[in-house]
Amino acid sequence: MQNYKKLIGPISIISLAYLMSRIFGFVREILLANWTGISNASDTLDLAFVIPDFLFYLSAGGYLAITLIPLLSRFEKEDDDKLNSYFLSLLNGLTVIFLSISILGFIFRYEIADIFGVVNQDLFVKVFTPIIFSQVFFFSGAIMMAYQYFKNEFKYAAIAPVIYNLSIILFGWIYSSTPEATVYGFALGGLIGSFLGHIVIQLIGLRSVGLSYKFIKPKAMFLSQYFKVSLPLIVGQSIAVMDEQLFRIFGSFLSIGAIASFRYARRVAILPVGVIAQAVGVASFPTLSNLFVNKKFEELRELIRRQVSILFFLNVAIVLFFFFGSDEVVSIVYERGAFTSNDVQRVSSIMSVVSFAILPWSINQIVTRSFYVQSKYWYPVLIGTSATVLSTLLVLSSTNKSESNYAVLIVIPLFLYSMVLLFTLKIGNEKILNRDLAIDLSISTLIGSVVFTFIRFLSVSGNSNIMNLLIYLTIIALAFIVSLNVIKMKYIKIRKE
Repeated sequence: MQNYKKLIGPISIISLAYLMSRIFGFVREILLANWTGISNASDTLDLAFVIPDFLFYLSAGGYLAITLIPLLSRFEKEDDDKLNSYFLSLLNGLTVIFLSISILGFIFRYEIADIFGVVNQDLFVKVFTPIIFSQVFFFSGAIMMAYQYFKNEFKYAAIAPVIYNLSIILFGWIYSSTPEATVYGFALGGLIGSFLGHIVIQLIGLRSVGLSYKFIKPKAMFLSQYFKVSLPLIVGQSIAVMDEQLFRIFGSFLSIGAIASFRYARRVAILPVGVIAQAVGVASFPTLSNLFVNKKFEELRELIRRQVSILFFLNVAIVLFFFFGSDEVVSIVYERGAFTSNDVQRVSSIMSVVSFAILPWSINQIVTRSFYVQSKYWYPVLIGTSATVLSTLLVLSSTNKSESNYAVLIVIPLFLYSMVLLFTLKIGNEKILNRDLAIDLSISTLIGSVVFTFIRFLSVSGNSNIMNLLIYLTIIALAFIVSLNVIKMKYIKIRKE
């Protein structure tokens, strides 16, 4: 309980920053829909992100805090000079490597356009160029953020996505004369925003924790240590991070606008994951790592169980709201300008499926990190990669080539991946999924099933979009709040905490 209370501050800071970022990101998506709708230009923007995002994943960029914190912990008992020299050597070496890879991607930009079968290659290249180089700033910034997390400093890292999204919005607006110009403005804004948020601000963040940047020659030994730790994450990408790429790649097999439709649906559904679950995962990792290093296994198990149980309970309610309110949410968020009522139906049909992915997305934020604090990298990555392969095979063998069906075939393996990890996760030879946690998860599922059945037979036709959402929200909130007061659950004591 004490460790959980200590996390409230960092979680609150990150949640607030992520909420601001997601709000601006939401505005960004609304404006993109308004200026480009579901079009070839919006599809081109998504395709231009496939290779840069994949390179970022291959660099383990999304896991830098996970891979670097254990490495930095080895210097915890050393003096600061040794720690700082090690970190700066690693930062400089990895930045040079990633810059070289990005330059290589730029050289083969036309070949990449051919591989994706891009209709407007000139637009693709124009958009792809700033995006591929912005990944260098993302990667270097992620390294600097990991160091700040190690020092329990979160606010500068939390500011980065806010600046990034604001920059995209600004340049998207400046270039909003046509759909083609808009997506270029978004790409250019991303480049500038990533430099300001992930480089300039993070250099200030490093200084705040007592580290001033200077060039130190990279050491092969340090780089070798990093790649040894991150190798499982580099060679195998789980569906937890690859589902967005699967949506993009397989969406290109369908009609024009399919990729954009997946994008719009996923952006809405992932909002609560970014605000709540991701904040919990990021803020908790240093504490989880510290508990494991000090062999406080019982405290660690209880903290993980509490986080999993609470996140699952909250997200069952969120899934219900997004599932039943998909039409209304999509209409309110996107329906204006170039985004028509037909586009609403197209995106909402995908969102009603994708919303269920909120559950595994959220749980994975805790479960995967619980493996990583134990330096168990290969197992979750291999399970996730297997899920990715399964999803790919399911889509390729499917005869029903529709957007909703593809969404189902990508989401199901994501659930399987999350369930396998939760069922097999152990701390100190004791499974996390004990009887009490299983009961908590079952109760949450039962409550959700009852509410789902009730709303399913409830007629709300004839009301406005906002009124329908208020009805759904009221029913779901009352049902879950009453349940907390009536049904006793081991790991969910929200009122007390």
